[in-house]
Amino acid sequence: MNRKALFVLIFLIASLGSAIPVAALPHQPSQDQPSAQPSPPPDRRAEVVRAFLRLNDDQFESFLRLLRARSETIDPLRRALAEQTRELGRLLRAPDPDPIAVGSVVLTIRSTRQQIADAEDTFRSGFMDILTEEQRRRLAGLERFIENRLAAPAFLSLGLIEVGFGPEPQRTIMKALGLDLR
Repeated sequence: MNRKALFVLIFLIASLGSAIPVAALPHQPSQDQPSAQPSPPPDRRAEVVRAFLRLNDDQFESFLRLLRARSETIDPLRRALAEQTRELGRLLRAPDPDPIAVGSVVLTIRSTRQQIADAEDTFRSGFMDILTEEQRRRLAGLERFIENRLAAPAFLSLGLIEVGFGPEPQRTIMKALGLDLR
């Protein structure tokens, strides 16, 4: 499973919403905070990941720590990237842009983007490390489902698959290969 597909997969899982009400979940303080201040409720998307992969409490806490660490790393980098992009735009709008200054900002932007990509890779690697083999299989199954959903429109629009109104779709590609057993 490539890392970009895994990130898309985790994002899609997390963005689907949750059937578990967040208010129904216990809020426990983390070890970093005093017990008088409960930790904020987890993001609903994290709850979807927890429910789908059936993460145990320790795994879920590790997942939340990974999310916080990613946010603490990437948020400042994204703010810096936005500022660098504005600076590049300002330089390019100048009547006579300084090529050295433009090149310097472009290199800085490239470096910041790489730092963001590295932080995302660290997050995804850490996430995969907390999963059991069964949870990885569930995640791989979801990835296949997403890939199929992305591929289906192309097959349908090219006429490679015909979906009838009957109980079973007719597969024209099977007919073309002589595999139609009806």
